[in-house]
Amino acid sequence: MTSSESKSEVQQFFHGTNVFVTGATGFIGHVLVEKLLRSCSLNKMYLLVREKKNKDTATRLREMFATTLFKTLLDEQPDVIDKVFVIRGDCAKPNLGISVADAEFIVSNIDIVIHCAATVNLNGPLKHTSFVNVRSTRDLLLIAQRMHRLKSFVYVSTAFSNTNQPLIEEIIYDCHIEANTLISMVENLSDSLLNSITPECLGSWPNTYTLSKCVAENVVKQYGQNMPISIVRPCIVVFTQNEPIPGWATSLKSLPGLCMALGLGAIRIMYVNGDLCAEIIPADKVANIIITSAWHASKTRLETPIPVFNYVPNNMAPPLTYGQGLNYIIRFLHEKKLYSAKEVWNPSVTITTSDTLYALLFFLYHYVPAFIADTYLWMAGKKPRVVKLYKKVDAMIKEFKYFSTSKFTFDDKNVKSLILSQSSRDRKLFNMDLSDINWADCHLECIIGIKRYMLNEPENSTEGQKRHQKIMVIYYIFNTLLYGCIFYLAYAFLKMAGIMN
Repeated sequence: MTSSESKSEVQQFFHGTNVFVTGATGFIGHVLVEKLLRSCSLNKMYLLVREKKNKDTATRLREMFATTLFKTLLDEQPDVIDKVFVIRGDCAKPNLGISVADAEFIVSNIDIVIHCAATVNLNGPLKHTSFVNVRSTRDLLLIAQRMHRLKSFVYVSTAFSNTNQPLIEEIIYDCHIEANTLISMVENLSDSLLNSITPECLGSWPNTYTLSKCVAENVVKQYGQNMPISIVRPCIVVFTQNEPIPGWATSLKSLPGLCMALGLGAIRIMYVNGDLCAEIIPADKVANIIITSAWHASKTRLETPIPVFNYVPNNMAPPLTYGQGLNYIIRFLHEKKLYSAKEVWNPSVTITTSDTLYALLFFLYHYVPAFIADTYLWMAGKKPRVVKLYKKVDAMIKEFKYFSTSKFTFDDKNVKSLILSQSSRDRKLFNMDLSDINWADCHLECIIGIKRYMLNEPENSTEGQKRHQKIMVIYYIFNTLLYGCIFYLAYAFLKMAGIMN
């Protein structure tokens, strides 16, 4: 059997190709790049990377491949990094900050484009969000229109790009703002004026992120006609399920960051409707559907309308609510004694959808202790920082509130058809089926992954267990004093009122 015959259909499609990926240094991008390099024998891979925090692009690439995620790949293919090249750019700049020479190189040499780059700051400034999420998509499509070898273009959107629809179908919905009008606005209006008109611009969209993604999808519709193109809409992306290692994540944003803070006892109140379906999906599954949709787009070249894939758990995966997910985390922490040496309080959580109760408990549970901690730091001659940190946490929880308290209904027939179109081999290599997910196992691996990859601690940490024991002593003393004071004050009040003698 020849090497070509030994490859699956998707692997044959990617074999010997030059792939250009934006957003590679992000969470999804990391997992996608690793999977492509490990499972598809590419010729070369080109990554759009910007300089950040005084680090040049070469340094950022080295740091990316130094993460634990790439260990299996580098063990199997030690020279694989020789296939990877950086194209310097920045999606916040016109033409993605790509030089004229690099743009011409892309036009002449790239076969497959995967546009993952996005700012996921839900309520970010309209200007920056539009530059990164909308203008970069338009400008990259204009480059792609000139590509002589283009086999496939995948745009990675979000399942929440049209949350104002009662049923979110796998179609590109019209938007009340045309892309070029929005781009012209943010390019020419001042920040202060844009900020003042943002609420009006949002219309029925909850934040700038979801609006920008809807506009960007319309950019794909406008500039991607007559192209082998597809749109993938994942919901909230969380820790890897299996590949290349279970429980991997590095992003402190969105749910992974909140889960870590919950496990450390740093968050004890969440704005969540515990009965709602958890719109979460493992990162390795997302990488697989992106790769498969690239293959599909080449097979259905010039398909009209452009294929859209709502990748959500609602209709395929076993049921999981947000309340069940949070309970899994707290339960496994205590059952398996997976405590961290960085624990700040006994892990527990209260969930609510009440603005008043959330504000009261966040103040008591977080702002009061944070003020005490900052007072201590100030007296010790150090810079107070804890209140400032909890303001960010408060803002993150409130940003997530819309998604954790709203019910969404999705159609995913295109995803199911895509799974059916896979060969038996590709279904194993690029598994997108959500029916095999065991949510309990996923949450356990999530906790272990937080310890290993985000906190850099061993799974069974003696230091963590000792710290938890110390915290529990303080916890019981504090609760005894607190409830003692409450009972005393209640008794004093009742006595003053003449109810008790």
